[in-house]
Amino acid sequence: MKFINRKEELARLEEYNRLSKKGLFAVAVSGLRRVGKTTLVKEFMKGKKALYFFVYESKTSASLLAEFEGELRKCGIITELETIGTWNAFFDVIFKRCKGHIIIFDEFQNFFSVDKSVFSILQRYCDEYKETAMNIIILGSLIGLFKKIFEDKKKPLYGRITAKFRLEPFTLKHSLEAAKLLKYADFEEAIKLYFLFGGFPKYYACMEQFELFNRDLIEVIGYLFIQKNAPLENEVSDILKQEFGKRSSLYYSILHAIASGKTKLAEIADAAHMKSSSITRHVSELEDRFELIKSVMPSESKKNKRYFIVHPLILFWFKFVYGKFSEYSIVDCQQMLDSVRADINAFYGKRFEAVCKDFMLELNKGNSLPFKLAHINNWWGSANIEGERKEIEIDFVADNNEDRIMFIECKWKENVDAAKILEELKEKSKFVKWRDETRKEHYCIIAKSFAKKTSEDNVLLFDLKEMAEKLYWQ
Repeated sequence: MKFINRKEELARLEEYNRLSKKGLFAVAVSGLRRVGKTTLVKEFMKGKKALYFFVYESKTSASLLAEFEGELRKCGIITELETIGTWNAFFDVIFKRCKGHIIIFDEFQNFFSVDKSVFSILQRYCDEYKETAMNIIILGSLIGLFKKIFEDKKKPLYGRITAKFRLEPFTLKHSLEAAKLLKYADFEEAIKLYFLFGGFPKYYACMEQFELFNRDLIEVIGYLFIQKNAPLENEVSDILKQEFGKRSSLYYSILHAIASGKTKLAEIADAAHMKSSSITRHVSELEDRFELIKSVMPSESKKNKRYFIVHPLILFWFKFVYGKFSEYSIVDCQQMLDSVRADINAFYGKRFEAVCKDFMLELNKGNSLPFKLAHINNWWGSANIEGERKEIEIDFVADNNEDRIMFIECKWKENVDAAKILEELKEKSKFVKWRDETRKEHYCIIAKSFAKKTSEDNVLLFDLKEMAEKLYWQ
């Protein structure tokens, strides 16, 4: 697939490479699997003196070293007759003979499985040859392990990284660009792709590889994930096994609970048949170490915290696939696909909220809103209404950190009555305690389409057609 965007990241790598001319410059680039780290560095490598080494977890130390030796020989760094028998000898060649090169190690955290001694060896060479003009780029997908390597003070490579950054998924705008490359002409169908894949470019590239051009999303799901021997049949389970290792069962139970709509800690614990105190550490690890969930707390009360899965494909897998292995036989793929088709609209509705947030952030970049947003977040609370305690939810509340606030509702529905939704939104907004006396209120409703609109100066309405125009979809 054509290389899309990443201008900021490429510029950053170019700057680091320039700085490496004065001495060793080691860069750590982390990010979830399928986010495009390898594609990024291969684009960056073009036209440069660079050596690329992929660390295969499944290989023995000796076989991986032999492969790296072959790469050095192919690039003319060592002669045909030279051999490298140890990792110490390998790094000796790298630091003594590759001055001015870019050295890239992909899936670097896999050395944990292959040979942990590499970390101490690399530490020693980084310290000894810190004046050597060399740019080392280290890529890592397993967020937990990658953090352990470089952020744990007890580990050899702590403090040896000059710069680091996290490669984020594509924005909504650039994901839509990928959909265009897949020959999608209808904006709604392109949005549905984003519902499932978010900004992870590998999945769009996979669609191109199997020529799934302009296909209905259910058909894409069936082909890539559900049919017998589907190309990505084990995609999510493989990712999670690599992250969690042998301690996976409770993590799976937590993620399944969240995907099923259990977003409060007590609800998650009940679904996992555990006490809240027994899962707190695992929930924290899923958020802080593995970065697969996020907590949202719209008020100062910790009791109101809720948890959400941040990776859309993982959310889909736990909602529609995990927990149903016993219900469907391996060969009865059509039954599973029919089940997905029957329930997919609820998934679309939840993911549409995320799309709306991304859409508002795109408008915010272009100064296309009544005021510049400083914050945008989900909001919920409770209040006594007519003598009864009721929970109140607003999809998003945004403010400018001064005197303006916007209340946003997202409806994945056709023919929405904007006036009715606006009236409900205004009632709910009264319970949001934020600068009540001085604030200037704005309202925004985003829907698939509207049956009736309303025109007020402080109200924004966007349907899919208007969203497409704002995002320059053609």
